[in-house]
Amino acid sequence: MKQVIGIDIGGTKINSAVIDEEGNVIDKYRIQSNAEDGRDEVLKRIRISIDRLMTSEIEGIGIGTAGFIDSEKGIVKFAGNIEGWTGLRLKEELEKNISIPVYVDNDANIAALCEKWLGAAKGYSSFVMLTMGTGLGGAIYDHKMGFWQGANFQGAELGHMILYPEGRLCTCTQHGCAEKYIAGSALSINYQELTGKEETGPEIIAKIEKDQAAKDSVKRIAHDLGLYLASIKNIFDPEGVVIGGGFIETKEHWWDEAIVQYKKICNRPEGMEITAAKFQNDAGVIGAGKLAFEKLGYK
Repeated sequence: MKQVIGIDIGGTKINSAVIDEEGNVIDKYRIQSNAEDGRDEVLKRIRISIDRLMTSEIEGIGIGTAGFIDSEKGIVKFAGNIEGWTGLRLKEELEKNISIPVYVDNDANIAALCEKWLGAAKGYSSFVMLTMGTGLGGAIYDHKMGFWQGANFQGAELGHMILYPEGRLCTCTQHGCAEKYIAGSALSINYQELTGKEETGPEIIAKIEKDQAAKDSVKRIAHDLGLYLASIKNIFDPEGVVIGGGFIETKEHWWDEAIVQYKKICNRPEGMEITAAKFQNDAGVIGAGKLAFEKLGYK
């Protein structure tokens, strides 16, 4: 059976896997991305991941990374999460050291591709994917046009829709971007604003039953997500919204409230299904594998 490598480059980790043409994960490797050390360190760690998984059966490599991505040329047009990543010819850089093709796309598109292929979006003719991780990624799919990229590869950057004008400063230099309010990092910001204390997301979730500020921090995210989903409905009116990313693992604390807020805020909330992604930690690598298969001509 044909095999490829799928790589998901995150702000904290690089997840890699060997994927077969049915979407099965054959082998896995995970390494810290060390994104704070900049571009060369991350590239080194991607190469380590490839070397760890490479066999003679591997036909190509698919990669998902955050930012504005020219998927045809494999160029990162803009990225704020890794120092020096903007302008990187990622496809070209990695193909210097290997003899098989490399394909690159936006990480949210990659996760959406996985869900469309095998997961919660299977059967939808149109859907929006939201990935709630450290930041907030987005993907827009329509069966007639495929995934929307935009004229400048900036389309579907849903994390940078303005939720609160003149709000929190984002890494993209705008103020009030949705990802500063609806993502894992927003939980720590909310908690610090309420208490003056710096805590990590997992630390806040761990004490949510006993700490009112922790509860209120999560409730803020639920409210803002509901507000945001109302805008998604009015702008795109998709059949469904699929929500994934690492923060979805905490959904027992905020999901129901977010849906209540959405139905309360939106003028016509019916007709748009909102569902959790089927694939969590493996969505990026499976989607990246699917990208490689499609680019290689295996549909």
